[in-house]
Amino acid sequence: MIEDVLTNFVYLYYPKNVCPWDERDKYLKTVEYNRLRKIIDYFDSEENLRIRDNIKKEFENDIVLKEFQDFSTLDGCEDRCFTFFLNIFENGELLSISLHISLLLPYYVIRRGWHHAELWFTKEKIEELETQNLDSRKMDDIILDIEKIVEEKLLYQKFPQTLMNTIISDIGFQDIYIGHFKMYNGFFNNQNI
Repeated sequence: MIEDVLTNFVYLYYPKNVCPWDERDKYLKTVEYNRLRKIIDYFDSEENLRIRDNIKKEFENDIVLKEFQDFSTLDGCEDRCFTFFLNIFENGELLSISLHISLLLPYYVIRRGWHHAELWFTKEKIEELETQNLDSRKMDDIILDIEKIVEEKLLYQKFPQTLMNTIISDIGFQDIYIGHFKMYNGFFNNQNI
């Protein structure tokens, strides 16, 4: 049931069966694309900066989460979400947490990442940073704390994990061809998760 509701919502913002590459001019003139563009344009403004600053303020009282960086790139990329990014060191590894908050519906997604720390930090520097860390929480606990803040203070819900990779076969957008567009792409960004 929720899959049908979300799919129908996607159809409000993305034209069906119009290729963003081969039929670009037609695509850009559709009611659906222009509806999406208006929302993106609204959030790509001074108002947008205030909203993102207010979101960041919700994390200020946490010793780790106050380090969230705003990686929202609405201009040019036409992302459909705000993106906040946090690096942490755990067991000598550089890990990242990305929080994506949808502009279209009150949903969020948290993505985990792993990076080659050696490209930026020596082993000694990693050990030094880990010993300076005053917080003993592991990544899973930090994510639980993020979820609590996003759900209780910002009133967003976690996007259904089971639907993230669901293909919407008659939609394409930017560099995503028709037949490869996922439910995640409809509400967040063009990343292949």
